[in-house]
Amino acid sequence: MIVLVAALVACSGGTRKIITPKVPQNGDATARQRFKDAQAKFLRDGHNREDFERIVEEFPQDPIVPWAKLYAGIAAVRDRNIKAATASLTEVIEANANRDLTVRAELYLGIAKNYGGDPGALPYLLRGKAGIENDDERTEWLAAVAYAQASSPQPLAALASFDELYPRVTPTERALIVARVEEVVAAAPPELLTKVFDDLANRKGPSMAAVASRLALVAEQNGQADRGAKFREVAGPARAYVGLPRTIAASAAAAAPMAGTTGLIGAVVPLGSSSQRLAESAIAGLAVASGLGATAGGAVVEVRSGVDAATAEVAVDELGRANVIAIVGPIDGASVDAAARRAESLGVPLLSLATRPEGRPATRHVFHVRHSAEARARTLARTAIGKGVKKFAVLRPDNGYGKSVAEAFVEAVRKEGGELVNTVTYPPDKKSYAEYPAKLGGGWDALFIPDNADRLELVIPAVTAAKHIPQPIGTKKVPGGRPIVLLTVAEGLAPKHLSAFARHTEGALLAPGYYPDDQDPAQKVFVDKYIATYGAPPGATEAYAYDAAQLAATGSTGRTALAAALAHATVSGVTGAIAFDANHLRSDPGVVYTVLNDGGSYQIRVAK
Repeated sequence: MIVLVAALVACSGGTRKIITPKVPQNGDATARQRFKDAQAKFLRDGHNREDFERIVEEFPQDPIVPWAKLYAGIAAVRDRNIKAATASLTEVIEANANRDLTVRAELYLGIAKNYGGDPGALPYLLRGKAGIENDDERTEWLAAVAYAQASSPQPLAALASFDELYPRVTPTERALIVARVEEVVAAAPPELLTKVFDDLANRKGPSMAAVASRLALVAEQNGQADRGAKFREVAGPARAYVGLPRTIAASAAAAAPMAGTTGLIGAVVPLGSSSQRLAESAIAGLAVASGLGATAGGAVVEVRSGVDAATAEVAVDELGRANVIAIVGPIDGASVDAAARRAESLGVPLLSLATRPEGRPATRHVFHVRHSAEARARTLARTAIGKGVKKFAVLRPDNGYGKSVAEAFVEAVRKEGGELVNTVTYPPDKKSYAEYPAKLGGGWDALFIPDNADRLELVIPAVTAAKHIPQPIGTKKVPGGRPIVLLTVAEGLAPKHLSAFARHTEGALLAPGYYPDDQDPAQKVFVDKYIATYGAPPGATEAYAYDAAQLAATGSTGRTALAAALAHATVSGVTGAIAFDANHLRSDPGVVYTVLNDGGSYQIRVAK
């Protein structure tokens, strides 16, 4: 299990124990002074990573480099740029220029890996403990260690860490700690808990509340009333301290369904499979939604791997017991169906990221957050006809995807009163598509191409070479051919595609599900936070995962209330004004984009 823990509000103050060794004195004096100036600035605000990176670039052989990389890595952690932090801190550890320097790098690499959802965080955190310099760092370290240990093969080791963390954080985070501790204790064999009870140093924290309560119920179930009463007596003060009722009701504990903890979200993604890239993209979107990069607070997202139907079902079971208010994912169809069945039986809302949600079973608690390619094709048809376009042609790949998406488009065209004039197919594995657009003939005004953005880089120039020139709706004449309106779902469209075919797509209407338009008010905050965290713009999977987490964190009290709210509400998201139909598919049209020519500079923007 991976846990993304939002930035915590640490107790400030206390004595700073300096671990970082003094900088070497045998290097370039200018480099050394530049480092001291950057270090002084860092100690004031903690966010000047670029100053240290420039020192590394300009003085690559200087002995100051490991120190500069360490501070660049720490600054990247504070900026929640996990990729940059991991790269810089790993280089410090591999160089091993100084033991104390290495320990500090291990400390922050463990914290970075935890923020990034990496299950390998714990060894670095344990080795880096000696590198903690102040109370703020200890709180951040404790949070990372506690959740990482709770996910390890020895989860009971996390109890002491949770107990120490508990008084350091906000009331919301304390409630999440209590829920996580109860889950760990509930899953442990009673014989192990007896030893834990004897060894717990904190007799009034969340661990004692959970352990003593569980042992009281176990003793009473075994007919040991006196033993159970003693555990209840110990549990009472601890339960009161952490905000739980003093009375332990055996029937309620056994039978009451979990209501879900507001702010605690689960996720099931295919980590460790051939879909690893999709899993990482989903985690990245969830991390931004969880509040990484905010100054305080935020949701907590627990991520588990579900690589197939069986593991997805187990993951939903575990997250259900963790008392999450909702679960985001999975992505592939078989895993979604299995997870949906289990989520429905548990009464926990499931916000699936299925790329082909149509045809999936409709249930009360399952909602499909992504717009399918077919749904986006229908939106393009309705949008074009709404703007006065009536006659269409289709140029599509000769495969199942192309057939299904084109059929959805044509169905919508005819339903809206438009006309299909011609359809031409092409082999999807060609390197040149020059011969196919010429077969389209004339008599149509708009061309629909259902394909991915990588292949469109080859197909669209062939269309313009056939003298079908994409232009904005209403264009009457164009040099070198006749103006047409280009429509495409452009799967996987990203800024990297802009320079390759933008000049061939002026005025095109695009429905990729999501494209990072940082000029759009509905997207700007997400795009800016994502780039600040990961150093690159987000894609569609990241955006839909982000929106799913936003839906789960809408403030509903309990799972039942959340499911009811999602069925009827409209929520503003980066992928559209999110609403669901009777089958819990997206009923909103999503976002349509267009290609604008601003004095020879082409941009992809939300179509107005």
